[in-house]
Parts: sequence; structure tokens; C-alpha cells
Amino acid sequence: MHLSFDHLVHFSPDPIKAQKELNEYGINVVKGGIHEKWGTFNTLAYFNLSYIEWLGLRDIALAQTVTDNDLIQQLVNEHTPVGHFGRFALRTDDMDLLIKELESKSYAVKGPVAGSRQTNDGERLEWKMCFIEADHDSLPLPFFIEWGEPEEKRKPKLAALSSHQAGQLQLKNIYCAVHNLEESISKWTKLLDIQSAESYKDSLLNARCQKLYVNGGNLIFCSGTQGVVHDTLKKVGERPFLVELDHALTPQQITVQGASFKFNK
Repeated sequence: MHLSFDHLVHFSPDPIKAQKELNEYGINVVKGGIHEKWGTFNTLAYFNLSYIEWLGLRDIALAQTVTDNDLIQQLVNEHTPVGHFGRFALRTDDMDLLIKELESKSYAVKGPVAGSRQTNDGERLEWKMCFIEADHDSLPLPFFIEWGEPEEKRKPKLAALSSHQAGQLQLKNIYCAVHNLEESISKWTKLLDIQSAESYKDSLLNARCQKLYVNGGNLIFCSGTQGVVHDTLKKVGERPFLVELDHALTPQQITVQGASFKFNK
């Protein structure tokens, strides 16, 4: 499967407040738009084609009626006053072929689901998504997205949005808390047909970790009985908890709305 990391979704109690706070740290977070049929809205930070989305509820009554979009259902179920990273999307340029490949591996696929939003300058963005039916008690499997425009058209539009005062930031790693490292690595390498590195001890996180190589943003799974990994598992279950960004002007680590960001030089 030819997949790239597309975006990480933060379930935000207030995407506009997150935008203002992250702007103060030198991350260029911009208003995204409104998803009329889902009752949600977002703000976005781009790092070339990879990005982070702060997704919030605009009309909770409408969002509660959504049945064909697992991401919105998860947002409704997990919405808290604090917020946390919820799930991420991987990008494909051939959704129909991807669905065939997933179904050939005996995965139950939901979709494709059509999505769209109106940008602030009036442009209508369109895409389609699909989801894999899975155990919601584990790390949510990625959903898959195919944009209505090819990458060559999207790149120049996103270049200006990828300019950050904090540096020429590049999304490097997304850390995810899991209960059983070996089981999770086995499950995800089978699903995505991707390579993993050797497991290692991360003394700062006080956890055993292992990297999965994904174009546009690697995934690092971590398992631990104390520290931030344990705290994440206790508070929100198996979820992403840390984003690592390279090429920052100043190394630092910040936490905004229950999610952490580490800046490397």
C-alpha cells in the first residue's frame, strides 16, 4: 500500500483558543472551516503536506446524528473540557484500490464517505474517507483519505501556510501510548505493510518504544507502567500523546489542551 501520513486530529474543546495559544509559541495555526453536515469546525497547522487538525463541535445535536463518519462519532463520545489527540489519517491517491487491498486482508471497511468544507477565502475543499471497523478499546486504527486534488496542486497552496515563526518545522514523529507493544506493532505492520525498527528504552518517557516508518510522519508506539505513557493510558486509553517537530529555532516542549509538542533544533 502506498500511504503517507496526512494529519493528526486533536479533539479540541475550543479550536480557536488552541489556535491563539499555539500562535504565541510560533506555530502558524489557521482557521480551517465548517463541516456543515457533521456539526463540526476546525483550525489547522500545516507542515508541508502533513498537518494537525483541532476539531471542535459547532452543533453537538447535529454531530450526534452522524452515522457514517467514525471520526465524528469518536469526537462526540470522547469530547472533554480538556481535549486530547484522538486519531490520525493516512493519505492515498487511489481509495478504490486501497479498499480492495484492505478487504483482501479480511478487514471490514466503511466507506468511502464524501467530505467537504468551505475555506475562509471561499474555496470548497473536497475529499473522501474510509474507516476500518475495529475494537474501540485499543489505539484507533487510522482512517484513510483521498483529496480531490493531486499533491502537485496542493503543495503550492500549502507552502505559505507551512511558514512558522518557530522555525522551518517538519512533523517528524507521533508518539502513541499502547498497553502491549508487541501486539500493537504486529497488528499495525500487518495492516499497513510498513517496516518497524527495533524496540528501545526511552528514558525520558520511562517506556519501551518502537518506531513504524511512515512517509510524512513516523509513528512511535510506547508502553510503560509509569510516567506520561501510563498517565495517557489511564486518562484516555490508547491514544497519540506527543508530536515531535524538527528544525525549530529553540528546543522546547509545550502542552496545549491535553496534548504535548516537542520542538527539536
